[in-house]
Amino acid sequence: MIDFEVLAASARREGIERLGVGVVVRDRSGRVLLIRRAAHDVLPGLWEYPGGGREDGEEVDAGAARELAEETGLADLELEFARTLDYTNHNGRRVRQFVFTTVVPDGTTVTLSDDHDDHQWARPDALPHTRDGQREVITWLADRLATPGWRPVGGYLTTVARPATYGSFLFTDPSGRILGMRSATDPDVWDLPGGMVEHGESPFDAAMREAREELGLDLASENPQVLRRRLVTVIHTQADAHYPVPVVGHVFDGGTLTAEQQARIRLHPTEHTEYRFETAHDWRHHMDLAHYRRLRQVLRAHRFGRPLYLERPAPPDGDFEGVLVLVTDPAGRLLMHLRDNGPGPWPGYWTPPGGWREGDEKAEESAVREVREEAGIEITGLRTLPDPHPDHGLPLTRVLHAVWTGSEKDLQLGDEGQALRMVPLTEVLDLHVPPYLQHYLPLLASSPSEGVRP
Repeated sequence: MIDFEVLAASARREGIERLGVGVVVRDRSGRVLLIRRAAHDVLPGLWEYPGGGREDGEEVDAGAARELAEETGLADLELEFARTLDYTNHNGRRVRQFVFTTVVPDGTTVTLSDDHDDHQWARPDALPHTRDGQREVITWLADRLATPGWRPVGGYLTTVARPATYGSFLFTDPSGRILGMRSATDPDVWDLPGGMVEHGESPFDAAMREAREELGLDLASENPQVLRRRLVTVIHTQADAHYPVPVVGHVFDGGTLTAEQQARIRLHPTEHTEYRFETAHDWRHHMDLAHYRRLRQVLRAHRFGRPLYLERPAPPDGDFEGVLVLVTDPAGRLLMHLRDNGPGPWPGYWTPPGGWREGDEKAEESAVREVREEAGIEITGLRTLPDPHPDHGLPLTRVLHAVWTGSEKDLQLGDEGQALRMVPLTEVLDLHVPPYLQHYLPLLASSPSEGVRP
């Protein structure tokens, strides 16, 4: 649907003083209906297509239908918006005319108003005396219609997907935890502050409005850095059983909310019942997998430092947000990494190397980088193992295996973790390890081809 009020507002900003409407009526033979102004009217004897001024409070398309019916008696026709025409009228005022078009059978009866005294069906290349602007519109329309498959924009828009659009903010607290809000209508849903774009809004305008309505915070005055409109990501979500139309979301960087700002948050009771700040890792205990996947995508784009275009569902080779890398050597040992005791996944556990995806990395690229960062070695020849079962506590993770032929003395602990060791497969479960290793150890002991994803 075309929002003509938005187009009208745009015209006013451009200095247009009056809005008009016009209708190019074509018959099946490709001729155009022209009507002649009566002797007592302004510009007597001038031929023109039906049209006039938009009345106060009238919808643009309704004005076009009214003028057509008043001047020709043609009513209840399907009008398609085609283009605009700017001109200066006889009073010296700048006018923007919204031009529509329609088709009627040859020989359709025309009933003229008192302001017109004749009509004719003219070929676009043989028009009678008319204004240059109207001649331009008719010629333009005829040329476009001669192009196979072309149709006026008003009709064309009815044939293309028109997704819903939203704007939202990614907010953190001084500790880097992420703000989420619990839905009042669906208490199982936690999401970022934001909402759907309303008529005339941009996605950023919608995010700013929703921040005022949902949080009670005026970000323009309190956090003016958000006015830089730093886009974090655009996410296209395909229609599904939950929401039957595609949705395009724009997530912007909302920056950090201070403790004082957090204390002044006032939720809109009909929209949200609770808010909280959680680490990226801990949000998985509150969100369903779909919302957690979207959050991890947003956070990946935020870490990347420049906007990412993302899709839901993701392409098969991109449907992951983390990697677990099982590195063995010819002696049958597994590379193990003692995790830090602080916040994060598996604190104080011995785990294989792994971590979150960065930017637009492929799984193999993430795996190579994580092993380099955590153990200081380079791996090649990776194979993909089956995805972990949901009970393994590894959401959105791709599991890969590589055989490394280097020496243990080449291992170098990175900025994270407490220690590195090559551990015999038979001794791994003697350590303090996550339960998922009970599933993957047998795959490492089997032949290399077993468990490989096709």
